[in-house]
Amino acid sequence: MDDEEDLLDAIEKTLADLGYKVIGKNSGAGALAAFRAAPDSFDLIITDQTMPDIRGDALVEEFRRIRSDIPIILCTGFSSVIDADEAKRWALTLSV
Repeated sequence: MDDEEDLLDAIEKTLADLGYKVIGKNSGAGALAAFRAAPDSFDLIITDQTMPDIRGDALVEEFRRIRSDIPIILCTGFSSVIDADEAKRWALTLSV
């Protein structure tokens, strides 16, 4: 999921070309709704940290409440909310 349509389209195409079934969403709320509807149909979530409606770290917490074992890649090009040290601490708490 990413709020930048061009980036979302490129990621969807790349992953689909590699043989993956991709469900792309451009909002956190939309992604969360799709996941709630069928949590066992997802093998991996890739999300941007900087989303306009729900921050990526908050989404990760919601996804994990629904299905604690879901692998998640949280990425960003820039975040004024989480710096590198905080991201490392946060990632370690989620992997335990």
